Amino acid sequence: MPLFTPRLGGPLIALSRDFIRVKEYFEAIVASSGDLICTTDIRGRIIYFSPGAEVMLGMPADRAIGMPAHDFYESGRDAAQSIMSLLRDSPEGLVRNHEMRVKAAKGRIITVSMSASFLKDGRGRVIGTLGVAKDISDRVDLEQRLREMTRTDDLTGLYNQRHFHDRLREETSRAQRQRRKLSLIVFDLDGFKQVNDRLGHLEGDRILCDFAKTLTASVRREVDAAFRYGGDEFVILLPETGAPGAARVARRVTRSAKAAFGKDGVSTSWGAAELEKNGDMASLVRRADVAMYKMKAGRDGVRMRGTALARAFNPSSQACPRPPDRRRPPPPG
Repeated sequence: MPLFTPRLGGPLIALSRDFIRVKEYFEAIVASSGDLICTTDIRGRIIYFSPGAEVMLGMPADRAIGMPAHDFYESGRDAAQSIMSLLRDSPEGLVRNHEMRVKAAKGRIITVSMSASFLKDGRGRVIGTLGVAKDISDRVDLEQRLREMTRTDDLTGLYNQRHFHDRLREETSRAQRQRRKLSLIVFDLDGFKQVNDRLGHLEGDRILCDFAKTLTASVRREVDAAFRYGGDEFVILLPETGAPGAARVARRVTRSAKAAFGKDGVSTSWGAAELEKNGDMASLVRRADVAMYKMKAGRDGVRMRGTALARAFNPSSQACPRPPDRRRPPPPG
């Protein structure tokens, strides 16, 4: 008679209990995470969708399971193929902190930092993927706002002088490379200083903001760009636009500005120029500035002065002669 008789199924029962405890342990860890955690099969269809994923994307797991993962990517299949390429090119079969945009419920778009890896069976064969994503939308939005703060004017919300130089350089290079048209309009508010001195800075700020709104309403969104260069100097960049089109935009701005603050005694002088075939951005700015001064010279009571924009692109006064101040008598001989 044997000294020990094992109970039927005893070790198997103990093993299954241990497995259940381990499974419950990892499920508790996953459930406590606010991150998106999901796995897909070899065809890219979701087979696990964590509670964090349900909350982040606003979709219950029972709906998500079985869906292609690329349905959640803003770029669809292209984004999925990009991740798979990164995984295949990685020696470890791992992608870390890949920034991408995913679709959530009610049309929301979320920016996430995605880490992904291959899932393999005991023989080392790939059977799917594991993805873990953290919502970084707040951080991305903050970074975007900080970037906007560095390139926008605090008062008017238009792009500022620093961004004008960067954008002008980019658009000039693109126009020359692609042989496309590019035009620029320079605006100066006549009589603004007198109104600002007489009525105060609050009224002057209102006029500047009203003019900025006029510029924004007069240009093509996502194509053209309006800038406050400084003081009462403004600029519009018009890609894919020749001189006649720029003149039409300038006249439209002038009409709107006259209706907005013509009663305040402020008017608008402007000059437009188109990038020449073999020209550069400095000559483009100078020609627009000279054209603006020709308009200004024909108006009585307008103080002639150099603009900050002209000085930035014309350190030598001989390179861009300014019209004489007709109100000021010549110096004695």
